[in-house]
Amino acid sequence: MGRYVRHELLNQPEDFVQYMMNDFLSKHGFQFVEFKGQMVFRAGGGWFEMPKFLVWSYQNGVFHMEAWIRMLILPGVYSKENDMSGFYGALPKKMYKDDLEQLMSLLHQPVGNAQQNTGQPMPGNSVEGMTGNRMPQGNGPIVVQGVDTSRYANMALGFGITGLALCWTLFGLFFGILSIIYAVKGKGSAKKGRATAGMVCAIIALVITTVLYFLNILAAAL
Repeated sequence: MGRYVRHELLNQPEDFVQYMMNDFLSKHGFQFVEFKGQMVFRAGGGWFEMPKFLVWSYQNGVFHMEAWIRMLILPGVYSKENDMSGFYGALPKKMYKDDLEQLMSLLHQPVGNAQQNTGQPMPGNSVEGMTGNRMPQGNGPIVVQGVDTSRYANMALGFGITGLALCWTLFGLFFGILSIIYAVKGKGSAKKGRATAGMVCAIIALVITTVLYFLNILAAAL
C-alpha cells in the first residue's frame, strides 16, 4: 500500500481543523464515499483527471492524514495505490502533493492572527476563510487564511484558450474538457474571473470541435 502519510502535532482547536478540512475538500471537489470497504474522500477519475483519495483524523491535538492516487491503465482499470512518487503522471501527482503541503501549512497557521488581503480583521463571531465561509464562534472574531485555488483558475484559462486555438482538431475537445475541470476547482478563488473566462472558451471550443467533427463525418459519407 503506497500512501503519502502525515502525522503531526498541531494543538489547534478542533473546530478550526474541521473548518480547514471542509474548506480544502470542498474546493478540490472531494466527496465522502465508500471505497473497498473504507469510507474515504475521493475526487477526480476518468480519462482527464486521475482519482485522488484522502483520509484524515484529528485527536488530542495530533493530525493524521493519508493520501494517494490511482493511475488509469485502461477504461475502468486502475493501478494500485500510489503515494505520488514515480515518473508516470508526474505533473498531476506533484500538483496534488503541493495542494496537501499548502493544506499542512494552513493548518499550522496561528489561529486568530491571520488577516484578509486588506490586512483588516473580519467582523462577526466566526472563523472565516478567503471565500467568506463562516463557522459560528462564541469568543469573538477569529480570522484565518483559507485554501487558495487560484492556480487552477489560471490553468483553466490557459487550457480554454489552447482548446479554442485548436478547436479545428480533436485537441480542442481534450483541452476544453481539461479547462472545465480546472475551472470548477478555481471558481472559488480570488481569480474566479479567469476560471469563468476559461470555461467560456472551453465551451466554445467544445461546440466548434463537435460541430466540425460531425461535418467531417457527413462530408466523408457524401
